[in-house]
Amino acid sequence: MAEYWKYIGYITLPTDVPSDVKDEWANTLAGEMSRIYQNLTTKISTEDDFKSRIADASSDRYEDFLASVGAGWDASIIKLKQRIKLARAYQSWQTGIGNAFGGTEPYFDDRVLAKKDKYGNAKYVLAGVGLRYDVAGFGAWRPIVKGVLLMRGDTRVQRYLTADDSFTGTLHAVFDPTKGRLITPSIIAHAVQAVVMAFYADEANDETTRDSILSNATATIDELINVALNDEHKQSGYDVTYVLEWDSAQDKPKVTVTDVHP
Repeated sequence: MAEYWKYIGYITLPTDVPSDVKDEWANTLAGEMSRIYQNLTTKISTEDDFKSRIADASSDRYEDFLASVGAGWDASIIKLKQRIKLARAYQSWQTGIGNAFGGTEPYFDDRVLAKKDKYGNAKYVLAGVGLRYDVAGFGAWRPIVKGVLLMRGDTRVQRYLTADDSFTGTLHAVFDPTKGRLITPSIIAHAVQAVVMAFYADEANDETTRDSILSNATATIDELINVALNDEHKQSGYDVTYVLEWDSAQDKPKVTVTDVHP
């Protein structure tokens, strides 16, 4: 067996999110204040709506969550307190959204604009996926996305390779066209979640957790890949891998995609 093609991409964490992205996020969200308020009050227009759609629905799921707690916790009391507290919270909830969204001086838009810089944490996500319109700066596509698109045989990726990327061999699609298109968002989502958490763990100097996160995500992605392989790559001797790992030399996450043929 030999590598037919191979892609390696290093996920470099940017120092911040471009200011225009922060501005767009804040202005768009603040501009939706009236519509958010209208939708909230339409869906939850009465106390009965609140109990049914928020309080009871939340309590039901919370009880499922607590079902497996050990004897060190009095689960029945915990569940009862949570259900009672939420069931009587409608007036507080109504006052809260009224102050935030309604009246003559709502504060939602001001709070959004004041928190704009916190949207800089989106850098952990964009590090892996890119910013489509910012080809020269941030990068239209970044390694998480590039790796998946290459498995679909997308030749556009090779036009966007940077110093963080390397590609060898002859590109060849490994996915069934339809299944590959449908599985792409799920692979990207799993990889993004893992890379973001790996960055956090690394910043906390927890290398064991960091590496475990990436390894577990790789195993899940491997299962997804097997679902979408085309008939050729289901044959004996073929092997397709999408590996997430922390590169100790570069001190950053790395995506390695390999298509092996017999």
